[in-house]
Amino acid sequence: MDRVATRLPWSDEEFKLGIGTTKPVFRTMLEILQADFDKLHESGGAPPDLGVGDKLLITLKYFREYVPSRHRRNQECNPSMRSKLR
Repeated sequence: MDRVATRLPWSDEEFKLGIGTTKPVFRTMLEILQADFDKLHESGGAPPDLGVGDKLLITLKYFREYVPSRHRRNQECNPSMRSKLR
């Protein structure tokens, strides 16, 4: 079973918290990406290691957990040094 199929049964609240978007928005993104992938690979080729849905999940989770280095730097520094970094 792929990763997308295991997450779609989650409640709407769990899905939004875990993935970072609502199910209807996720399904729309997946349909658009799948259509584009199918169009690009009409002539064939080796099957991908990760499906379009898996790649979308990975990307959304990355953006959900991403902390810009600017914010990370401010969190890790001594409070007296923060003003010198700005």
